[in-house]
Amino acid sequence: MNKSCIFCGNKNLTEKKVQYIYKHNTEYIIVNDVPCLECDFCGEQYFNGDTMEKIEKLYHDISNNKRNIQRKIEVPIEDYSAFS
Repeated sequence: MNKSCIFCGNKNLTEKKVQYIYKHNTEYIIVNDVPCLECDFCGEQYFNGDTMEKIEKLYHDISNNKRNIQRKIEVPIEDYSAFS
């Protein structure tokens, strides 16, 4: 992997564990403690392909009732046009 940010060119990327939101159609899964490289300047995050495959498998396992979820949250949704 290139060790500089493709967006801002900064050469300082730090290994971190972050929260990742995976979306499939209209469904979401939030995964905590996902390893990534994060740009120290602009915050762009870079994830390993294997990591993304594991998250996708996790989503499908939950969707197909092969895995139980740890917890569920309710999130309100609004259209901007409804209140602007």
